[in-house]
Amino acid sequence: MTNMWEQTAAMAKQHEQAGGSWLKLANDGDSAVVVFLGEPHPRSVVFLDNKYVLFDEKLKALGHKSSLRVALNVAIYGTKEVKVLEQAVTFFNTLMELRAKYGMEKWAFEVKRRGAAKDPKTTYSILPDRQLSEEEMAAFQALPQHDLAKLYAAEAAAAASGTSPTGTATMKSNESIDVKLAQTMATALKGLPREAVDRFLQKFGVQRIRDIPVSKGELARAFVDALVTEYSAESVADVDPFGP
Repeated sequence: MTNMWEQTAAMAKQHEQAGGSWLKLANDGDSAVVVFLGEPHPRSVVFLDNKYVLFDEKLKALGHKSSLRVALNVAIYGTKEVKVLEQAVTFFNTLMELRAKYGMEKWAFEVKRRGAAKDPKTTYSILPDRQLSEEEMAAFQALPQHDLAKLYAAEAAAAASGTSPTGTATMKSNESIDVKLAQTMATALKGLPREAVDRFLQKFGVQRIRDIPVSKGELARAFVDALVTEYSAESVADVDPFGP
């Protein structure tokens, strides 16, 4: 029988990490299994007033020394939710070794925190957790990623103005819907007559479900639900719209 205490604790941890753009491993032992996506975004920074700020000539003149922080897009293995993970250069060096040995796109890695909250000696371990299938690799690499440069620019602007950053800079507005949502809608539409599929594609002006933009994702999902209610599932649609 499943230990409900452990199951509930795991769910609580997922909720803590959900929301916002950042992957949060706040306490000793917190971990996440992730797939690394895209290119790293390095920044030379100084830790001031409990936060990292960009290193510049003014801070250099004041005697501050810079350190390197590297941000990366990561997808949570279980949910395919894309987050931003920021780490120090030691973590990145370890990641480079793992990249050379295993390949970033071929594996999901466990990242685990070693150190209590606000402990300056905190470290993070990173180990290969599971090898991805060809289908999983394609699905993860197709996920829309955060625009890291714009994300940090928005954070800096918000800090300067004293307001909270909006989410508009995190995801590219022209990105397509994520693979999980596309697959969910494809599964529903495959059970409907071809006429229903044609109506769906015509309404959203696409030839493939995967091409629907993020901004219309929820509208598309609602339209599929309406079609399922309207049509019977006696006639199966052709598979062409569901291809890669």
